[in-house]
Amino acid sequence: MGLSLRIGRLLVAALGAIGSVGHDAMAQATGAVAGRVTLAGSTRPAAGAELSVDGTRSRVTTDPDGRFRITGLAVGRRSIEARLAGYDRASQTVDVAAGGTVTVELSLTRTAQELTALTVIGTPTDLEEAKAALASVPGGVDYIGPAEIRSTRQANLRDVLGFTPGVFVQPRFGAADESQISIRGSGLRNNFHARGVNVLVNGMPYRNADGFTDFESLELATVEAIEVAKGANAFRLGGSTLGGAINLTTKTGFTARPFAAFAQAGAYGFRKAQVESGRQFGALDYYASYAHTGVDGYRRWAEQGRDRVNLHLGYRLGERTDARAFYFFARVREQLPGALTAAEFAATPDAAVPENATNRWGRDYDLHHLGVQLRSQLGANHRLEVSPYLQYRDIDHPIFEVINQQSHDVGAEVRYLNTGTIGGRASRFTLGFQPAFLRMRNRQFVNVAGGHGALTRDERDRVANLAIYAEESIDLADRLTATLGIRYDRSRRTVRDDFLSNGDQSDVRTYEPITPRFGLLYRTPGGVQLFANASKTVEPPLLLEMTSFGNPGGFIDLAEQRAWQFEVGARGERAGLGWELSFYDIELRDEILNRNVQPFPNAPFTIPTYRNAPKTRHLGLEAGLDYRLPSGIFLRGDAPDQLTIRGAYTFGRFTYVADPVYQGKAIPGAPKHHLAAEIRYAHPAGFRLAPSLEWVPTSYFLDSGNTVTNDSWAAFGVRAEWLFAGAGLTAFLEGRNLTDARYSASAQVDNGAGRFYEPADRRSLVAGIRWLP
Repeated sequence: MGLSLRIGRLLVAALGAIGSVGHDAMAQATGAVAGRVTLAGSTRPAAGAELSVDGTRSRVTTDPDGRFRITGLAVGRRSIEARLAGYDRASQTVDVAAGGTVTVELSLTRTAQELTALTVIGTPTDLEEAKAALASVPGGVDYIGPAEIRSTRQANLRDVLGFTPGVFVQPRFGAADESQISIRGSGLRNNFHARGVNVLVNGMPYRNADGFTDFESLELATVEAIEVAKGANAFRLGGSTLGGAINLTTKTGFTARPFAAFAQAGAYGFRKAQVESGRQFGALDYYASYAHTGVDGYRRWAEQGRDRVNLHLGYRLGERTDARAFYFFARVREQLPGALTAAEFAATPDAAVPENATNRWGRDYDLHHLGVQLRSQLGANHRLEVSPYLQYRDIDHPIFEVINQQSHDVGAEVRYLNTGTIGGRASRFTLGFQPAFLRMRNRQFVNVAGGHGALTRDERDRVANLAIYAEESIDLADRLTATLGIRYDRSRRTVRDDFLSNGDQSDVRTYEPITPRFGLLYRTPGGVQLFANASKTVEPPLLLEMTSFGNPGGFIDLAEQRAWQFEVGARGERAGLGWELSFYDIELRDEILNRNVQPFPNAPFTIPTYRNAPKTRHLGLEAGLDYRLPSGIFLRGDAPDQLTIRGAYTFGRFTYVADPVYQGKAIPGAPKHHLAAEIRYAHPAGFRLAPSLEWVPTSYFLDSGNTVTNDSWAAFGVRAEWLFAGAGLTAFLEGRNLTDARYSASAQVDNGAGRFYEPADRRSLVAGIRWLP
């Protein structure tokens, strides 16, 4: 597997050298055009708009404030055009003089969302098209753009999703990317990795076919944009999970620089470095990245290491067809310090569980993921997208026993889209097909100081999924759109037991749910969107849940989890203010919940097992705010300074409605209130300062009996950035948990050994640079 790393490093170095060609100084007889692109009817900036000069794309796009600058233009009369998916093009003719800069102002007017022509995969226009489609969903969704992603440490999902209301994500081991994640109460059953959330990369599933996923293979430094569709609103992303979907769109030769580098380091041995290169050559474009992340850890036995290679190659086959292949490799090495008791957390929060260190608990694997995207414009309003993928993972995972697995996943995302009219009303129809198959060799061994002892389990696991879904969005009136959807899944789980000395665990089970969706979206004359939806989701249990502790023969008695989501909300943007508000009620049957039990009295560890809660309810409120003051604070005129305020508030109340033991009690694992807030000041000279707060104001339960709590906590931080535009260099310094608070941001639930607390890092500093020559 070391060969993949060496090849990746050589490719990045070679492509970076290629990318540097052509950066000679421009002739002196040139000029420049600078200006701003806004959206008609407001002062809202048109971020990510593409600029063309005399009909030729310039590779320049507008920044988050809608501003742009095109240099090296030949003198004379030039036509400057801006384009953005979902808007009519805007242009202006200017006279470029040698050594001068002409200022232009362009305004874009929204048009009907139609697939009138092929959109090349991975272009800024493609990103804006996806953003526009997300904004038409009648429910809670969020879009995180490149500027917001780049303004973070990019070490884990908490960094990039921290201001997404409804998403509670906390790393378990400081800067490491293994995290506790819950969206609308999803994943409360898991004390490791993720459940109930579909993670996708470039619209293709990153997961095993049974729904199991983690985060360690994902390199956030390569991500250009993130779509979050909460709960049943992930329908268009092919999801039928309680938490919804997170789609990571990676950089391409259209959005990356010919060469760029990123490096940072900080407390507790944190270090991260990345080099990348991307460029377009006519119909061909490429992108390549190598990144290394290492963490020594605040706690003992918490060392982490990640090496990741990302390669992309795109080619436009013609006016109607575009193709792209992408590959990523991850080598993951991590130590697992375990959760602490309340006494240990109070006395020695930096300690590891002795059993974990002695038996070298950890998780090491190599992963290869290959995907191909083919997009064909069948007609003026018809598009077909075919995206097959395959994934291989080889994992060695010493915990209470050593889990050794080799898994092969293969599948595809096939999607047909049609925009047009029905009875004179605008229509958008989506038809999707999702086959997915898993084949896994699953063995366990006695843990002998982290090594393989005697064999205790040997299985051949299979999963076969076939899903088909259809969704129609049609305008019932000029401002009212109705959405109707239906999804059918057939999922078959099979285990063949080849280790029979402890009984035959072979079994097979098939699930065939049908899940409908209904939604309404109303657009007021003032630009506010009002929405409501009712949707059903069904989640079969994962293989590891069906074969968990307590199955004396075959699968444990575990039913599929069924839920109806009811949601109302609103969102809007005007005069620098963007806001969103959602209220949801999710009524669940047979919610799958976790119990960590000791396999024998006084065992130094616990083993997960699972059960169904007959009836539960998830109620929640999600609110987001982003406001940019309309004028400067200290500086006015053509180059004012800026002040931006943003915040995200999440309220969640998750309860056992009917349960033989816990009826009326709170489901443990997530806070009732969670608040993130930031004030960002930007000076036109390139200096930015952003103090921030993350606050859980009340304690919350960690066990179903509601006897153990996690205390309230608050973490203050600040990030400062200096942009040296002439050198293409940004330097930053970030302070985290500045008050040196002792708290457990992530936690274990229903732990039979009383180990609930996973201490967060204490006060820390991170410094780094980003070079975009």
